[in-house]
Amino acid sequence: MKRLLFIAIPGLLVFPLSVFAQQSKSARKYVKHGIERFSKGDIAGAILEYDRALSVDPKLAEAYLNRGRAKRAGGDLDGAIADYEIACELSPELAEKNRDITEAYLNRGYARSNRLDVDGALADFDRAIKINPNDAEAYFKRGRAFLIEGNPKFAIADFDKSISLDDRNPLVFAERGLAHQSQGQDDQAQRDFERGLKLNNDLRLMLDLHLLDLQMQIKEMRRRKAAIQRNIARLTGIPGRMSNFDIAVQRLDVQPVKSFVGVR
Repeated sequence: MKRLLFIAIPGLLVFPLSVFAQQSKSARKYVKHGIERFSKGDIAGAILEYDRALSVDPKLAEAYLNRGRAKRAGGDLDGAIADYEIACELSPELAEKNRDITEAYLNRGYARSNRLDVDGALADFDRAIKINPNDAEAYFKRGRAFLIEGNPKFAIADFDKSISLDDRNPLVFAERGLAHQSQGQDDQAQRDFERGLKLNNDLRLMLDLHLLDLQMQIKEMRRRKAAIQRNIARLTGIPGRMSNFDIAVQRLDVQPVKSFVGVR
């Protein structure tokens, strides 16, 4: 009887391993079908195949990664990032310098900063930088978010880092120039404006419009913060004080950004 028991136990161990191997093989087959559909532009069909793969093997990181890519292509950025995060938890090496994942965070962060959800934007940019610490665009966009938030010193530090990684983006110089100007550093600002224009003289109007849009976002953020401070003062009876950045922005109100007007 004991001998029969010893023989049966290995058989029980082999059976679940065999089932798991079959499930894994089946799930990967669905992933392969999904990749084929995605390559043909069938995003919905690809997502369906990845869903099937995950129904068979809920811990298949490859399926989450590819489904995230398909969702991003279909415009579901939040859904894509949710899948990317699960994939990275299951297989951290997938995230290392993965451009698809980095760009998803950068795109959502940029959209959030434009909606003045600066905290959300900074969280996305931090995540992108953690995935790829040498991504110049990530530092540039995080610097922009810091500038909108009212932290020009942090913004300049990120712009400096972005330029050290890639000094060919005229927008970085334009925004660093605005940050310097908000700090009263007019000479440094002018040098940045000139450098940005030198990189591409054809972008003169676009750069001015870009800075104008950024200024409007900074002022709107300041208006919202001032409204919050007024509400706090009304509830507590303690008057709010202007921050150094509020004073700097008032300076820009009095002295509009010269930017590329007059730069030769």
